[in-house]
Amino acid sequence: MQSSLIVLRTVGLSLTASLGLFCLVGCSSGGPAPPKLVPVAGKVMLDGAPLAGASVIFIPKDQTKGTGGTGITDAEGKYEARHQSNKAGIEPGTYAVIFSKIAMPDGSPIPPGKNAADVGATEALPQQLSNPSPDFMTNVVTITETGGT
Repeated sequence: MQSSLIVLRTVGLSLTASLGLFCLVGCSSGGPAPPKLVPVAGKVMLDGAPLAGASVIFIPKDQTKGTGGTGITDAEGKYEARHQSNKAGIEPGTYAVIFSKIAMPDGSPIPPGKNAADVGATEALPQQLSNPSPDFMTNVVTITETGGT
């Protein structure tokens, strides 16, 4: 398995993703062939500390035909991107990466059993990291079929 390292830095946030090649081989069921997925895992840091409980969202850009993927950071800021099929990895291509963390206005987590909208929870991360508008999508990664960048 080949691997490489991607480091994105913006507004005090760093994303390190190690990439390797992983090909999905499906059974011949007469349906479309499953996509080739490349594992993407890493650690998200904000202002030098792990960012726990954040979504890492890969949005296809340019000519990328993939569907993108998402991951959720753990207490150490680590995540693994997953395809919409819930399989590990995403399709090769170029992706804008945005981050989201919904929290109470004071930064605390949403109380268990409560709905974010009902308790006034809002996006806790700066717009430069969380806004999906093309004007804000500055974190871009290219994931190749061989695991390179």
